[in-house]
Amino acid sequence: MILDTALSDRCRELARINHDAVVDANAMIGFFQRFRPDGQGIVGLYDDLPHGVEYHRRLDRLYEACGEGRRSAAGKDAYFVVRQPPPISPDAAESHAKAWLESLKRIADRVGNDELSKQLDPLPQVRVLIGTPPKQPKADLESFPLLSAIKVHASSITDGLATPCQVVSLLREAYYFTACDAMLRDYLLWPAYAELLGELDPMASYFELWRHGVKLRVFHDDKIDLYLPRDA
Repeated sequence: MILDTALSDRCRELARINHDAVVDANAMIGFFQRFRPDGQGIVGLYDDLPHGVEYHRRLDRLYEACGEGRRSAAGKDAYFVVRQPPPISPDAAESHAKAWLESLKRIADRVGNDELSKQLDPLPQVRVLIGTPPKQPKADLESFPLLSAIKVHASSITDGLATPCQVVSLLREAYYFTACDAMLRDYLLWPAYAELLGELDPMASYFELWRHGVKLRVFHDDKIDLYLPRDA
């Protein structure tokens, strides 16, 4: 296994960070955006680390889902955005959502996240709709405990987990800021948590929803609405 300093040095070199600058978690924010559209510039970064091949496979899926990232001739996306999602059937979307919620419930039980566990028992209904989702007001976090459980508790479910993984310690923030999405971050980093929590890949279904452009909304405490792109 390489040392922390070796991984930091690799990141410094790839990101062309000045040798006098500190390379820490904050300095790595925006790291993965530098290697769009295909991520080829970081091939081999993790290869001699535990699960290195799997980290690269997940990054490849991220780059493939989002591509170049051009909004227009005038600029590029600051984050990874799925602009041309592949189609997904309503049945498949519902199945992925249920699998993801079931996984969250098991993890919540294991880590003692009582609030999340309570809101997912029983599991909420999943309703599939097609079209542009309505805006989710920030005030809804207080109005709907289920929404708070997903946005707050599910999004922080790995925050307190102690892992010696170098990739997590150095690049967890960089993974989060790929799309400002904690559950996408956890999918990309899950190899570091799999043995710790006894869950092989609980965020895989969430990633499938994300890459297909499915949006989640909560306007009830026993139901989650999925909005599929209109041409799905």
